[in-house]
Amino acid sequence: MNIHRLARTDLNLLVALQALLEEQNVSRAAERLYITQSAMSKTLSRLREMFDDPLFTRSSHGMVPSPLAIELHAQLEELLQRMDSLIGSHDLSPAHFKGRFRICAVDHFALPVIPSLMQVVFREAPELLVRLSQDIDSQFRDMAECRVDLTIGSRRMEYDEDIMMETLCITRPVLLLRSDHPLKSLENPGWRDILQYPEITLKELSSEGSRLSSLRSRVARYLDLKSFALETPDYLTALETLAYSDAFMVAPRLSLQFVKATGAISSVELPDWEKQEPIEVVMNYHKRTQNSPLHVWMRSQVKEIYEDQQQRFDLREQSLDF
Repeated sequence: MNIHRLARTDLNLLVALQALLEEQNVSRAAERLYITQSAMSKTLSRLREMFDDPLFTRSSHGMVPSPLAIELHAQLEELLQRMDSLIGSHDLSPAHFKGRFRICAVDHFALPVIPSLMQVVFREAPELLVRLSQDIDSQFRDMAECRVDLTIGSRRMEYDEDIMMETLCITRPVLLLRSDHPLKSLENPGWRDILQYPEITLKELSSEGSRLSSLRSRVARYLDLKSFALETPDYLTALETLAYSDAFMVAPRLSLQFVKATGAISSVELPDWEKQEPIEVVMNYHKRTQNSPLHVWMRSQVKEIYEDQQQRFDLREQSLDF
């Protein structure tokens, strides 16, 4: 450690750089730090001199960080979180959490947790902004570059060594359909019965394009692709269409609490569901956030909500009220 160099460095510049990296806008960064735009512009000039790099360039979409700025962001957030924990270790109340917490999850996995999570945030951490995205193709790159704090989805085969993983629950796919669908009158509908009806499937959108839901791929071998009636990235559009048609959609069992609340949507088990591969729902986060009070608190809330959902469905299943 070069303590003499640190003594000559204004550490407030690092705080300003973090605000600029998060906002990518001089005016908004200045507002975050309660200084004028002119003062922030001068601070940016000092940062450019300190790092001997432009750090940001202007484009039609705003300020674009340089490769060095992106590299600094990955280190800077962890550094400032540690400094904040050191200085404020006496007060870790969620009521004092501020800023953004960014979660990446497609609707199938967001529905069981986000409504309940936001109730807790509104009540206990009212100054925290939760930002939800669905770009799962870039989720781990975004996490490495500090654009995503937590991801929720089905488990992958491999993860980078910097990515931490915790299991939230084990669930399985079911078919969603309208409450008075003809399949509901059958005791044990088979694939031949199901394939008489059209299918709705979700398209997962990302910066790389769009593709069919990864969940649906688990049962693709049973389904005739010609039965498609609608492909959509919008969950509510899919549910509205289900409510007024004979179509069905593959979904995780744990999303049922939300959709059944409408009264228009119900479910049936997949044929031979006991033989279907279960879905391990996990949350992932970068190891640099492992001990951050905010991240620890948010992860504990997500895990608790999923555990509660799992217990409710287990009890419902035991009572044969599925």
